[in-house]
Amino acid sequence: MIILHLKNCCIETAAKKRYERLVSELLNEESEEKEKELEFLLEFLKKADFQKLRSMGFDGREEMLVAVKREGEKFLVERVCSS
Repeated sequence: MIILHLKNCCIETAAKKRYERLVSELLNEESEEKEKELEFLLEFLKKADFQKLRSMGFDGREEMLVAVKREGEKFLVERVCSS
């Protein structure tokens, strides 16, 4: 599971930003935990239906934290906290 912060960006952009930040961090320091998170994010970016997720309200119009979890072959996204 990962937590993404949606603020002025949709869930896809938030995931891409998190991915880029993790790549940068891993270039400076090895971390098995961050490598697993990076793999999870890459799979999420490849397989998620972002058009559907944006239509469900994860479009960045409202600031919120969302949890992304794997359920079998699919991903489950749920709001954790709104501001």
